[in-house]
Amino acid sequence: MSLRGKTIIGIASIEAVLLISLIMTAVTFLSQAVNNDLVKHASTTATLFSTTTKDAVLSYDLASLDDFVLEALKNPGIAYARVISSTEGVLSQNGSKEALTRVFKADQHMEDVTDGIFDTYANIVEGNNIYGRVEIGISTDHAHSSISKIKQWTTSIAVIEMILVALFSYALGHYLTRQLKTLRVGAKKISHSVISGDFSNTHIPIKSKDELGEVTHAFNQMVETLKAECIRVKNYQEELENLNQTLEKRVAARTQLLESKNEQLSLINFELKSAQQQLVQAEKMASLGQLAAGVAHEINNPIGFVNSNLASLADYADVYIRLTKLIKDWNESDKDTERQSIEAQINDMLSDENIQFMQEDTLALIQESSDGLSRVKDIVSGLKLFSRADSQERQIFNINDCVKTTLSMVSNELKYHCEIVTKLQDVPQVDINVGKICQVLTNLLINAGQAISQNGVISIETYSHDQFVYLSVCDTGNGIPADDIKRLFDPFFTTKPEGQGTGLGLAISYGIAQEHDGDLTVKSEVAQGSCFTLSLPAVQQEAGVLNTAANTI
Repeated sequence: MSLRGKTIIGIASIEAVLLISLIMTAVTFLSQAVNNDLVKHASTTATLFSTTTKDAVLSYDLASLDDFVLEALKNPGIAYARVISSTEGVLSQNGSKEALTRVFKADQHMEDVTDGIFDTYANIVEGNNIYGRVEIGISTDHAHSSISKIKQWTTSIAVIEMILVALFSYALGHYLTRQLKTLRVGAKKISHSVISGDFSNTHIPIKSKDELGEVTHAFNQMVETLKAECIRVKNYQEELENLNQTLEKRVAARTQLLESKNEQLSLINFELKSAQQQLVQAEKMASLGQLAAGVAHEINNPIGFVNSNLASLADYADVYIRLTKLIKDWNESDKDTERQSIEAQINDMLSDENIQFMQEDTLALIQESSDGLSRVKDIVSGLKLFSRADSQERQIFNINDCVKTTLSMVSNELKYHCEIVTKLQDVPQVDINVGKICQVLTNLLINAGQAISQNGVISIETYSHDQFVYLSVCDTGNGIPADDIKRLFDPFFTTKPEGQGTGLGLAISYGIAQEHDGDLTVKSEVAQGSCFTLSLPAVQQEAGVLNTAANTI
């Protein structure tokens, strides 16, 4: 896609999203305003009508009531009016016959209206006694017409805005494309000129004084510099050509021989690296296979109680929402009878629902769910780091964090038959490939767990000495015979029963340690246990510059 097209689409998309959001917000706000005005108008009209008719109702003056009803219908938008006595029933009514014949039901919002008439009422009160009420219906045609006009105007404005933005985007994209095309043609001329040595037709005309004009000026300066450099290089080439004539034959023969040897070495090196990567990946997948069930169990447990907690929180939220709605209705009501009814409902809810318990339990559920999700996050982070073991990326990292991350993955594999004891000291950071070091630690912990039949102890310790950071993994397992220790890091050698090991884990771990300018050693006694120690150069900071110990000792 061209730059012009990308510019038009990008700007138009952003503008469309913003305009749609603005239109929806404006229409919603204005629709709510129209609804509020209608409700307020209806309430005010009903209250005024009840005040007007109160004396006639109290004196049972039906003629005056008929006049008041007819006078009320003269107001724009009033579809019907009716006066009702608490003892005598309907005293006077007039207006829409359809509305007067149906059962009266007061509307609270414009959305409640189904027949185009907003029904409302007001009590006729004298002192503390209610002697009747007035019922009126107000047509919603004007309100709907206002909302329709609002939508039409906002849509028209949005369409016009989109057209203007599209035209501007097109003009801007056309301008940028034209200027960049000129620069592209100039760059091709420069490329041909460098090859041919002819710079006579490489000058690009400057047509603007903006940033693109400055770039064009820089292009022209670069052409002049290249021209001078080409002349100087040409002179040097002539000199070198004269000097190389006597050596050309010997260099050619020697070069051919070296190229042949280099191709062979490159091929061998590529095959070795490929095989190494395959072995590392195979061992990583084998470790993941052993950990899969435990990791799934560790993730399912917190997810299970988080789901349970969410169900309880949903019940509590429903109580809070109902209570909040009652409080809102109480605040919005201006009638004593309605407020008393709402207060009674609120008191019933407060007596039925243990609000204090829900408040305390809500905080506890949220904290418990947060802890569970943090646990899942730690496990997933560890898996992500472990999955990057085949990457070559290195970073400054704390070896203690690597221990914690790895334990989050393998703890379930070990905790049922052995105790894990950690002693992590405050150690310097190391420059490592985090995924590979986590793979080494995973192999050591799995091997330690497999060496313990039951009720054993695995100790993990970190410390620093002589500009090196050390990580030890010791177990109280079966131990390793002295003859086997000599071959322990050899590829495909294993002390495990046949079919229970690849013999690559320790060999790959040893290679990773060497790759990091470190070492992996082992001490073991039969029936006493084994202790593997990984050493890595510590990162030293001097005068604001980070250096590894391997580079300074």
